[in-house]
Amino acid sequence: MKWHHLHTGITLQQRLAELQGHLAELNTPQSGLEPGRIKRVYSRNFIKVNRQLFIPLSLLSIRVFDTHQSRRGVRVGIRTVFPSKNAFRNIRLVGVGLDYLELQGTGKFPSRILFPLTQIESIYRPALKKKKQKR
Repeated sequence: MKWHHLHTGITLQQRLAELQGHLAELNTPQSGLEPGRIKRVYSRNFIKVNRQLFIPLSLLSIRVFDTHQSRRGVRVGIRTVFPSKNAFRNIRLVGVGLDYLELQGTGKFPSRILFPLTQIESIYRPALKKKKQKR
């Protein structure tokens, strides 16, 4: 798997600063999904969403909406430390930061999913589906 060209060289906090003002959905370990705008990104440890402070590195994932589709990337499967029921078994990896992974979200609306590395168990190449040959 070659993804050296995807290295961003920045931290999750720095990436979130670039995405300040975007609509986001925070996947928290205790309260589930927390939707809201990223109002402020502090220089260390915290982000402000819906008048609450969150510690990004403690979250399961952060989905950010209103982002552009990336043409670069590598198809991968991601195993998380939390139950995700194969939701990330075939997804595009578009960025590798110092302490996070960035995936291209699938679905109707373009999005990015940011995972702190502490929530990733493994990364693997998904098996390619073989086309059925006509006889």
